[in-house]
Amino acid sequence: MSLPLVVAVFIFVVGAGLGWRGHQRLAAVRQTHRQTVAEAAEAGIAINPSRPGEPLRLSKRERADSGVGVQLAAAEFITFAQDMDAYRSGGGSQRDPAMQKRLMEFMDRMLALSATQFKALIAEVGANKELPDAIRQDLIGFSITALANDQPQAAIALFREASGLFSDVRIGGRVLSAVLACWAKDDPLAALAWVAHHAGKHAALVTEDTKLGMIAAAAVQYPKFAFKLIGELAPNDAAQAVQGVVDGAKTAAERSATLAGLRGYLATLPDAAAREATATRALQGMAHGSLRGGFEPARQWLESVKLTPAELEAFAGGVTPQPKSDDNGQWVEWFGTTLAAEQAAEKIHGFVSAWTQIDCPAAGKWLSTAADGPGKTAAIRAYAETVASYEPEVAAQWALTLPPGDERDATLKQIYQNWPRPDAAASEAAAAFAKEHGIE
Repeated sequence: MSLPLVVAVFIFVVGAGLGWRGHQRLAAVRQTHRQTVAEAAEAGIAINPSRPGEPLRLSKRERADSGVGVQLAAAEFITFAQDMDAYRSGGGSQRDPAMQKRLMEFMDRMLALSATQFKALIAEVGANKELPDAIRQDLIGFSITALANDQPQAAIALFREASGLFSDVRIGGRVLSAVLACWAKDDPLAALAWVAHHAGKHAALVTEDTKLGMIAAAAVQYPKFAFKLIGELAPNDAAQAVQGVVDGAKTAAERSATLAGLRGYLATLPDAAAREATATRALQGMAHGSLRGGFEPARQWLESVKLTPAELEAFAGGVTPQPKSDDNGQWVEWFGTTLAAEQAAEKIHGFVSAWTQIDCPAAGKWLSTAADGPGKTAAIRAYAETVASYEPEVAAQWALTLPPGDERDATLKQIYQNWPRPDAAASEAAAAFAKEHGIE
């Protein structure tokens, strides 16, 4: 399978770990990423989908309307596309230094063109009858997408003029999605107005991905308006759209603005179950983002925004133990002092159990110095029940630090049930443990 030029360039840039100009101009790349990954997978090319937002940096040249020979640029453009196609077809490596260098030079050259030059370039490519139709569409689509990074309005005008050249709906849809995402990041109201006015003519191209890309792009600078876009564009998967807005909030200030927009959006949902589910997913997403900055900044943000008890419970649901992190114990303590008793016990049990599985020594070390209280009781139970499957004697020692009562009895019973029995001696030890503690 032959991948479109814009997809192939994206694969080379991301796969090589290179940069392209800073994340504030990555709406087009982010929007096409999901489609790129799918098409790359079909072609047997593996790229890392966990890093779609790596900053892409190329030196920015000033765009000029003169001084560049358009016919020469078109010839270079066509030659590059043909060479790229042959290189991919021949199994060339995306990490080849020579190809990387040529790619960066090509990208730098393309990003230096003005809207006028791009228009002339597209005309030259469109008039070239020797090119296969698929490559012609790729080149035109790439030109419009490249221009959209700096001049989305000029790019949308070029798209309207060239839209008839996109006989492949996938290419046309990808290009329109990228352009509208770039435009929505800078001026979401104008992008929305364009869709409302032109959606009928380009109905086949204004896809679910187009809508989701516009919403996520708008959230970079206008999170509150991004939630309004969800209502205006009405994507089929509103939950994914909300998640796209939440994922864009990287700082405390951005999370605060996103939270305000989320609360306003939730008030527009008539179904109580939908409101609760949406709020839970969004707040859990904010929790995931907060973990990256460490416990103390997250705690300060939580104090500043005054989450309701229901919001706090939802946020806590998104807090998960991190490997080799000193924050895990602080989060356990926060659960115990912030959540209602029953909610805290349940959350602490799950959190400490997961923490013990990924870093048993660290969890045990924290537990040995943690202050007594309801939170510690839940933590001891989780730790003991988890280590019982490989260190039942240690688990029993921890269980016996609990005060006599139902919780200690339940923990001892769980330890017995988890006790490993690989041989007769282990089975006898388990039986002796059960007899000692009156477990039937």
